[in-house]
Formats: sequence, C-alpha cells, structure tokens
Amino acid sequence: MTTDTKYIGKDNYGKPKSDFINQLSAMDNHKLFETCKEYIWLSAYASNNPRSDYHWKCDACYDENEKRKTDIYSNAHKAVTREAGY
Repeated sequence: MTTDTKYIGKDNYGKPKSDFINQLSAMDNHKLFETCKEYIWLSAYASNNPRSDYHWKCDACYDENEKRKTDIYSNAHKAVTREAGY
C-alpha cells in the first residue's frame, strides 16, 4: 500500500486512489508504458476540467516511473506526441 500523501482519498467515483497506485506498482514495464500513454492522452484531453481524475492518474504514472528509475514515462509521452502528429 502506498504511503504517499498525494494519493490519499477517493477519486471522483468514490474509489480509493490507493487502488490505482497499487495497480500501477504491480504492472510490468510494458503495461506501465501502455498505461502511461493512456493517461497522458486522457489528461491532455481533459485539460478543460482541472478536477478530472485523469490528471492525478497521469501524475501517478510519472511517480511510478520515477520510483522505478526508468524512461517509461518520457518514452510514452514521445509516443503519444508522435501519434498525435506533433
């Protein structure tokens, strides 16, 4: 279970944020890469809604990447940017 105070509480649907954090930490690197891509895109899509769960989930993906000391998040960001044509 996570002890990061940033993710204490519940999401917009009443589920504990820690559930998502625990799912991230259980993922292998490939699944984390795909999840990072998903939430990077969704966070950008929800840019007009600062209360969207997509933003903290995107941050959590970044934090999991930092914990693993990998380039997964930055590679996912590059992939999303390429797919979007930027």
